[in-house]
Order: sequence, then structure tokens, then C-alpha cells
Amino acid sequence: MRGLVLIFILFGLTTFSQTKIPYKVGEYLAFHISFGGIKVGSAELEIERQINIDGISTFHIVGKGKTAVFFDWFFKVRDVYETYLDTSKIRPVKFFRDISEGGYKKKQQYNFKHIDDLVFWKDTSSVIFSNTQDMLSALFYARTFKKDSLNQKKSFFVPVFMDEENYLLEILYLRNEKVKTNFGTINCMLFKPKMQEGRVFQDGEQMKIWISDDENRLLIKVETQIWAGSIKAILVKHQKVKHPLSIIK
Repeated sequence: MRGLVLIFILFGLTTFSQTKIPYKVGEYLAFHISFGGIKVGSAELEIERQINIDGISTFHIVGKGKTAVFFDWFFKVRDVYETYLDTSKIRPVKFFRDISEGGYKKKQQYNFKHIDDLVFWKDTSSVIFSNTQDMLSALFYARTFKKDSLNQKKSFFVPVFMDEENYLLEILYLRNEKVKTNFGTINCMLFKPKMQEGRVFQDGEQMKIWISDDENRLLIKVETQIWAGSIKAILVKHQKVKHPLSIIK
């Protein structure tokens, strides 16, 4: 299920100019996850509330992923990710992770102190890159970018702190494509992530991600190639988005 979560970390566009925040409390997104055309799981994202954390106004954002009931016998997944995102600077203040994947379970909590470029967990701390994102906050940071900051066929880099390590993701903006959904066809920007060998992706070029080319910058579709075939995630439901979704037809 880690691959599903990576959907939400690939767009912390730290070098780009920002526009107004394109989301609000109450926004809810639901995704179907399929393998070989068969639904094997689901994921959802919700901005649950606005709350002060350590004197900082934050969005409390929750992401969940799980396998379908019929698939649980093979590999049961129940994952929960939470970030508290600074509503002004759009970077994480706290991050929580509680995952159960087959027989593997893990819990994590990170506390970010960006003024000192540090992150804390348990009795340990680590130096981080400036404006480092967590596994969930990066998507919401990215949604504030201005399109004119992007250059097709050129790469940019994204700092993410994950599993007690600093990662530097390379992202390539390829082109625009139209994506069919159950609520219409949407014009999207197509991105492809890369990463150094032996890190999160063995071959980053096997993942493609489509983001709506409108004021919302919504995650619409993800496709990942694995040895046994293709895993796809598609947006199937959205509620309380800040702007009307641009439907072509």
C-alpha cells in the first residue's frame, strides 16, 4: 500500500511561485484502486478541520487506504496518515502514520521545527531540507503552485522526510492529457516521478500521475507499473472542493 501513499507525496513543488490556497475545510476526495481492471482497494483524503497546533493555525488532513474485503485474505491493508499543515506557510507541523500491511505494522510521529530545519521523533532529531514535506502534506503544498512556473520536459526536485530519512524526488512534467472519469472528462497535467536507485522507487519512470489543470489542482489519476501488471487509482468522488471542477464533456 506504500505505493498508494506515494500518490500524495510527489508534488511539493518547493521552487515554484504560489497562488491562493485552492482548498478549504471539508474537502473530501475518494479513489478506487484497481489491478488488472479489478477493484482491489480504496483511498480517501479529507481536510477535516482547522486547528491551532503549538500556536500555529493548521489544516488537519487525513488520508486513508485499505484493501477491498475480498482481497483481505491475500494481503490485508489498513493505513492511516495524518498531517497538520501550516495554513500560512503550507508546510507540516506534525505528521502521524499508523499502517497495517499484511503482517507488517508501524506507527510514526514527526514534529517539524522548520525555523531550525529540524524534525523530531521519539528521542531523536534530524536535519532536514528547507520546506521539507511529509508523505501527505506535499500534495497540498503543490496544489498552490502557479502553472506558469512549470516547464514541460524539465525536471524539478522535491524534499520529503520519510522513514527517518531525507529523500529528494525528481519530478518531470510531461504534457497535458484528457482523463475520463465517472463525472466527465478532465484536462490534466501529466507528471512522471524519478528517484535514485534503491530508494522509494526501483524505477521511478514506471509511475505516472495526472493532476487537474484547473483552479483546484486535484489528484485525478495514478498509474504504477509493477512486475505483475498495472495498478491504477482514479478519483471517483469529490465533495466541497473550493472551485467547480472543470469538466470538458
